Amino acid sequence: MPTSHRKPAARRTHLPAIAHETGPGALGHTAVRIGLAVDLGMLGPSERLPAAAELAGTFGVSAATVRRALQLLADRGVLERRRGRHGGTFVAADPPRQVLREFEAYRASSGEVLRLIDYRLVLECGTVHLAAMRATQDDVARLREMVRGMDEAQTLTDFRRIDPRFHLEVAAISGSTEAVRELAETLGRLYRFYLPYPMSYLRASNREHAALVDAIERRAAAHAVTIIEAHIAELYTTVFVAPDGSS
Repeated sequence: MPTSHRKPAARRTHLPAIAHETGPGALGHTAVRIGLAVDLGMLGPSERLPAAAELAGTFGVSAATVRRALQLLADRGVLERRRGRHGGTFVAADPPRQVLREFEAYRASSGEVLRLIDYRLVLECGTVHLAAMRATQDDVARLREMVRGMDEAQTLTDFRRIDPRFHLEVAAISGSTEAVRELAETLGRLYRFYLPYPMSYLRASNREHAALVDAIERRAAAHAVTIIEAHIAELYTTVFVAPDGSS
């Protein structure tokens, strides 16, 4: 009988979940993250914010906590709450800066977040290099599907639902289960430092994801490492760090 030729089975990856850190300081922490996005210019004057439910899903807190944080910022003139058909929450036309200094979250040391970014850089440069050497066409297809999903995402929450799993998938393709576990823990700890990024920023970030997949498919390991290095290095200036110059 002729021998049948089967395609190799697709690699099954069981990716760990990203844990969201919560605690009694969630209100102040949420308000500070939004306030810092305004301070840093990531949310511009008169820009509309996502709905409270979307921000809640992004930050891993309750919608009630987000609504209280938005009201706190509105009371201090950073945001405006508008009613009616075209209502919502908007950045003020001329928002005051650094108005939440009394919150411990605002004064948080940048040391922890910078160490986490350093460690993520070490982990992902290594896993990306190995992934570029070991990826199958099925692996590349899964990564491209995730890139498409992020491209089609209409909200910050939808994008953030895929983004960390894309990075964990690349790590899984490298074949190092230890690196996957360490990266999941690092991403979970970094999560509480992220700001509510505009979708335009996330679209640009996803173009880097697409370029990374291209390099992995071509087995261009050195180029793939260059892409991920620049991708992660962006975090040094766009995550929640002390705004007093201590970083």
